[in-house]
Amino acid sequence: MLPLVLQGVASGIVTGCVYALIALSLVIVYKSSDVINFAGGEMVMVGGYLGMFALLYFGLPYPLIFLFGALAVFLAGALFDRVVLTRVVGRSMPGQSVLVAMVIATVGLSYVLKGTVRLVPYTEDVRRLPPFSSGKPIFLGPVVLQQQDIVIVAAALAIMLALWGFFNFTMIGKALRATSQNPRAAALVGIPVRVMSMTAWGLAAALAGVAGILLAPKLLLTPDMGVIVILALAAAIIGGFTSLPGCVAGGILLGVIQNLAGIFVSSRAISLAPFLVIMIVLLVRPQGLLAGKVVAKKV
Repeated sequence: MLPLVLQGVASGIVTGCVYALIALSLVIVYKSSDVINFAGGEMVMVGGYLGMFALLYFGLPYPLIFLFGALAVFLAGALFDRVVLTRVVGRSMPGQSVLVAMVIATVGLSYVLKGTVRLVPYTEDVRRLPPFSSGKPIFLGPVVLQQQDIVIVAAALAIMLALWGFFNFTMIGKALRATSQNPRAAALVGIPVRVMSMTAWGLAAALAGVAGILLAPKLLLTPDMGVIVILALAAAIIGGFTSLPGCVAGGILLGVIQNLAGIFVSSRAISLAPFLVIMIVLLVRPQGLLAGKVVAKKV
């Protein structure tokens, strides 16, 4: 039984790293605009399809595929903020909350992305990207991992480390943090708040797109694969919707819990486990495992 448990934990860490990336994209948007991006899953899906097109039609190697997918989805996220959300905010009445309208706009974006992908020929066919590496499996004691699993974990951890460095040691990263904490004060000291908002949306979209390419060799590519955003939401809630480290911990924890539920209960419990964990976390620690104290906010 112990080898089976260790195998489940290792596989859960691989899947959880991808959940963490998607959860990070949701939290970056939430911290910058107080909006939950319900199009996050469709951005993951678009990233996967862009990776497939870059491989099939341009013959790009995987490093360039990641760069191509990240840049394309970054532009889509930034344009959505600039073209749609700016107008939604601009047309609001004084004293009126626009959060509901902004959330509805993200729901609309999810349908636009899904419908656009369905217009492209052959996207209704179930597809999958080839593995990142097709070498022999790697044995770590009783645990067996495919080489592509190692690539997924390494890539996800490298992105998370780069994101940490970006937010802590670059001027743009610090400006994004300041804007998310207090937009009015950030504007008063000369930070271009609208540009920072576009950057946050583009960065979040790029993370989702990269996560889609990482998932494409493991999951089937379909226009409906965006439902994975529910698991990312679960990871963000578990770790704390205002905590970037919490998202990473929540994503990995969720992946491990899912696999262990499949081992000890049944395969049907895999889809149920995230929601049970959410209920437990909301009852015991509503702000999430690694978030700070709950602060009342007037909206």
